[in-house]
Formats: sequence, C-alpha cells, structure tokens
Amino acid sequence: MNDPRSRLLPLLRQGEQLLWVGQPDPRVRFTPADAFLVPFSVLWGGFAVFWEAAAITTVRQPLFVIWGIPFVLVGLYFIFGRFIFKKRRKRATIYGLTNSRAIVCTGDRSVSDSPVIGMPTKVDRARDGRHVSVTFGYQGLMGLLGMYQNTGLDFFSLGMGQAVAFYDVGDIDGLKRALDQAQVG
Repeated sequence: MNDPRSRLLPLLRQGEQLLWVGQPDPRVRFTPADAFLVPFSVLWGGFAVFWEAAAITTVRQPLFVIWGIPFVLVGLYFIFGRFIFKKRRKRATIYGLTNSRAIVCTGDRSVSDSPVIGMPTKVDRARDGRHVSVTFGYQGLMGLLGMYQNTGLDFFSLGMGQAVAFYDVGDIDGLKRALDQAQVG
C-alpha cells in the first residue's frame, strides 16, 4: 500500500475535509479481552491435542481421529493464528477522520464508515499510555460482542455487524485534535 492518504482521498464526499490519517500499530498484540482469551485458548488447545493423541494411540478409531482434527486446528488458531491474522490485517488497515465521518479501509475492498457528528464516541487509552482506541457510534449488542473485535476473533461478531473503530493508534495527540475538530463540526 502506498501513501495512506491517497487511499482515502477518492472516498471523500463533496465538501468533506480529511482531518487525520493513521494506521494501527501492528506491534500491539494484546487487548484486555486476552486476559480471558489466552487461558481459554491454552485450555482448548491442550484438551484438543490430548483428545487427538488419545484417539490416535489408544482408541484408533478413524471417526475419533477425524473428529478431533477440527478442534486441534481451531485450538492452534486460538493460540497462534489469531495473532498472525491480526498483525496482517493491521498492516493493511488505514484510518481516516473527516469533518463528518470516521473511515476504516482494510485492504483494497473493505471500507466502513460512521458519522462522527452527534454520535457517541468512546476513547480508550492503553495502559501503557502510548496508544489509543476510538469506537464510533452506538454500541448496542456490540458492547457485549465487541469484546472480540481487535483480537483476531472478530468473526464471532460478524453477524451483528462490526463497530467502526480505530484500534491501537500511536498518534494520540493528532487523533484527539482531529476528533475535537470533527465534533465541533
């Protein structure tokens, strides 16, 4: 991907001004949800591997061996794969804030946006104080299912719709200034 700004400019509507452009920091791996997800994934993966090993060495029934394979694969994704997926997605993601919308572009095909004027905006500063995540719009069920966003397990909330959010942004001051400008309108 070349210049992030050039990716967003064609998406602007008439009269819209691009106030800020940024990207998520791919080095940020963990979210607060990982306090639950990491132990769960280790338990899931450990049990799946134990099941598969027992099915292969003790039971030796093809059905039991085949039955365990998807659980081992899901366990491996929970433990390792989601972090790889998350890092790759972050590298392909661009955030833009205009005087009226928040825009998230992921790759060449996925674009989502949310109005910023008159909409609730949730700003979460990371514990280390070096990153900020901003969620735009009404959360509704996303408050419950939104825990999976930015974890590599985002597909759990796909049926409910994804919230438009800027995750793990390092340019805290630039984003905050742009948010203030956009919300003043």
